Amino acid sequence: MHENTKPKTTNSPFVFLRAAISMTLLWLSFPPIGLAYLGWFALVPLFDLVTDKRILTKTEFRKIWLAGLFYWLGTFYFIPIPHPALWAGWAVVSIYLACYLPIFVGASRALNHRLSIPYLLAIPICWTGLEYIRCHLFTGMGLVCLSHTQYQNPTLIQVSDLSGAYTLTFAMTFVSVATCQLKSIFQGQAFKGFAHLTLGAAVAAGIYLYGNFKLNDQHETTFSELRVGFIQGSIDTKFPSTQEEAEKLYHGKTRHYEKLYHDAALKWNNVDVVLWPENGWSVPDLHPDTETGKMDPRQLHLYNESAFYAWTNLFVPNKTTPVIIAGAVTVDPIKNDSYGSALLIGEDGEIHGRYFKNHLVMFGEYVPLADWFPLLKRIPAIGKGLIAGNESVVFDIQGVKLAPSICFESTVPHYIRDQVLKLKAAKKEPDVLVNLTNDGWFYGTSCLDFHLACNVFRAVEMRKPMLVCANTGFSAHVDSLGQIIEVGPRRQPKTFLSEVHGLELDSVYVTIGDWIPFTLAVATMLGFCLAIFKGKAVEKKEPA
Repeated sequence: MHENTKPKTTNSPFVFLRAAISMTLLWLSFPPIGLAYLGWFALVPLFDLVTDKRILTKTEFRKIWLAGLFYWLGTFYFIPIPHPALWAGWAVVSIYLACYLPIFVGASRALNHRLSIPYLLAIPICWTGLEYIRCHLFTGMGLVCLSHTQYQNPTLIQVSDLSGAYTLTFAMTFVSVATCQLKSIFQGQAFKGFAHLTLGAAVAAGIYLYGNFKLNDQHETTFSELRVGFIQGSIDTKFPSTQEEAEKLYHGKTRHYEKLYHDAALKWNNVDVVLWPENGWSVPDLHPDTETGKMDPRQLHLYNESAFYAWTNLFVPNKTTPVIIAGAVTVDPIKNDSYGSALLIGEDGEIHGRYFKNHLVMFGEYVPLADWFPLLKRIPAIGKGLIAGNESVVFDIQGVKLAPSICFESTVPHYIRDQVLKLKAAKKEPDVLVNLTNDGWFYGTSCLDFHLACNVFRAVEMRKPMLVCANTGFSAHVDSLGQIIEVGPRRQPKTFLSEVHGLELDSVYVTIGDWIPFTLAVATMLGFCLAIFKGKAVEKKEPA
């Protein structure tokens, strides 16, 4: 009798359970629960699926995908809150992101089984490589990276100045794999188990020692002090069904921010700059002529009637108006285009600088193929959308250069790095990063925590203070070491002052960029391709 050469498959009812347990632990490590220590071990239940020599069937890969789908639906539960039309966006985003989990398992197995790369390396390579791909593909989804579970621990996140947040993600995954080798000791493989545990302990110790060195080292200051005021309003995003309701929301928002600014300005003294959140400035800014920099005559009458100067100067009678950086909408009435903008408004009420948002949010500020399907533009939650800018800008405040970004631009690490490098090449390297955002879309949910975590990592990666002014929170002053110096409340209005200092710190990440995580991503895709082709080859060899 001939031996049956058909490859063994797992057909295990525990495949979904293992994946689901990992995804549950990962979900618990992030806000709203926030058990950050679980991030170091959340992936462990998945590792047996990588190391198992038997073949995973297509059905079992679908089960892994399903576990990922439940995870992403539970993580991004806040997407459809503002408007029913966003339910489709929630589903599409979750379905797409769920694909990364079976790709991770398949690619890790291929690197380990086919290329003989030890799983102690194969697993961290693939998880980190897929995070890199996720942060780039389809404009990038930089929220909820594994490293972000640790954003409130300044010691552990310092390694992010080496190769971005990916550095900590790789280290955490490596330690997870090493730690789970405890079982090898009890299976008669004591040398292997102790060797892996030693390597894991060495990586963890290295992260801790590097972080302590960075935090405790003496640093020179690049600028002594900048007194910054934060205007954090709290207005949830709502979509009016009638013109009357739209006007009511508009006037309510105007009065809300006017009162906050008025009360803050009465008690603040010697303020260098005041930050307003994205869309906090109710009066629309009108786009000047792109060639002359002046207003088109057809626009001038609209500009004069806009009450823009009144909004700037009449809040606090008999008191000097400070310099303001405000989030607004800039409208080109000739082309009927709108831009998400950050405006530098001087003490004279004039606009001295504009930054137009470069990196637009899919399904929030634009929809793919909307130009092909114009009906999509009639959905209130989408509308015509915004036009993307293409320039990086600095606002000079008393010799200190501030580089603005808007909303989720700060969730994409390579975008902020590119912004810094472009300005540096133009001899305008920023001293401070500023993010103006309207997180009123998320009704105080955990997305506020996710966004703050991204801003903390951008500060460490760039080694520059990050100032965040957010509608509904979290407004924050994060220093160059990723320490949260001041932070506003969740879904409540708040005004506060903070004294910002620059530290003389170098960043390897700014210098070398993403070439290390890019290499990991290439290795991951190689493993993914090998997994696909191996699967097809196995199918062809199976006896009829």
